[in-house]
Amino acid sequence: MKQKIISISFIIFIFTFSILSFIFKDQEFSKFERRKLAKKPEFNSEFTSNLDEYIVDQFPFRNEFINLNSKINRNILQMKGHNNVYVIDDIIYDINYPMNEKNCNDFCKKINYIIENDLQNSKVYFSIIPDKEYFLDDEKYLKTDYKLLQDKIKLNAKYINIMNELTIDDYYRTDIHWKQENLDKVVKKLVTGMGISYIKTTNQYKEYASFYGASYSKAGEKLKADTIKYIENEYTENAIVDYLEYNIESIYNEEKLSGMDSYDVFLNGPSSLIEITNPKANNDRELIIFRDSFSSSLAPLLIPYYSKITLIDLRYINYKYVENLVDLNNKDVFFIYSAQIINNSYLLRVDV
Repeated sequence: MKQKIISISFIIFIFTFSILSFIFKDQEFSKFERRKLAKKPEFNSEFTSNLDEYIVDQFPFRNEFINLNSKINRNILQMKGHNNVYVIDDIIYDINYPMNEKNCNDFCKKINYIIENDLQNSKVYFSIIPDKEYFLDDEKYLKTDYKLLQDKIKLNAKYINIMNELTIDDYYRTDIHWKQENLDKVVKKLVTGMGISYIKTTNQYKEYASFYGASYSKAGEKLKADTIKYIENEYTENAIVDYLEYNIESIYNEEKLSGMDSYDVFLNGPSSLIEITNPKANNDRELIIFRDSFSSSLAPLLIPYYSKITLIDLRYINYKYVENLVDLNNKDVFFIYSAQIINNSYLLRVDV
C-alpha cells in the first residue's frame, strides 16, 4: 500500500509539472542564474539531448528549487562558503581567499614593466580597490589579508589608499562592484592625491530598480534587487566618447539596463580602449587609466578634472598594441585594480 501511494504521488507530481510546463511562458534568460536558457528544440538528430536541456532549463518553479537547495546548504548543512560566496544579511560576498603571492608578484612585474619602459615622463599613481570581503569579520570568515596585500604590491608609483573611504554600504548587495552615487569621497581622495583641487558638481540621478548583479547567480538565493543609480551632470552630458569596439558615443548605454548585466550601463560594459574628451575642460591635462570594470562607473566622475581621459583594459587588449594606439608621454597615469584582478594577474595581457 505504501509503495502504491508513493508511485501514485510521483505520477501526479510528474503530470502536474508537465501541465505547468505548457502553461508557463518560456524564459529567454535567467537573471537568477545569469545565463541564457535553452529554447524549445527543433526536431532533428539532436532533438533528444536538446529536449533534456530544455526541460531542465524551463522547469516550473526552477528558481524556487535552486533557492531551497541553497538555503539547505547554508543554513542546515552549515556550508558558509557554498559556491564560493558568503551570504550574510542579504549581502553576497565573493570569496577571493587565499591571496596568491605568485600572482601578486606577477602583477607588480607587469605594471612596473609599463612604468619603467614608457612612463618616465609621466606622473604615475595607483590604488587598490578592496573587494567586499574586506569588510568581513576576520575571526568568523576566511578573507584576504589586505594589509599583507598592500605590502606586497610594490610599484614605481605613488600609492593613493582609498580603502578607508569605503564601507560595505558603498557596494551593491548582489554584485561585486561599488555604487557610483557613493564615490564622491573616493574621487576627492584620488584627485587631491594627484595634486588637483576637488570640484563639487551639480548632479542629477537616473535609476534602475531591478538590478541583479554577477554574484546573484552564485548565491542561489532569492534576494531583493539592487538599484543602479547613474549620475548625469554638465560634464557627462557634453563628453565626447570614442570606443575602440563600439559605434556609440555616450557615457551611459541605457539599453544595457534590461540585458544580462545591468552594470554595463556604465561605459557600455567591457571595452579594451575608450577615449573621453571633455569640451568643457578649463585645462589641458590628460589622464590615462589602466583599469578593470570598477572604473566604468568611476571614470565619468573624473571628467571635470581633465580635458581627456583614456581608459585601457589589459584584459581585452595586449599592451604591445596599446603602445601604438595611445601616447603615454607627459600624462597623469593611474593604475587602479580590484584585489580580485591583482590576485588573478594572468588576466592582464602584458608580455614580460
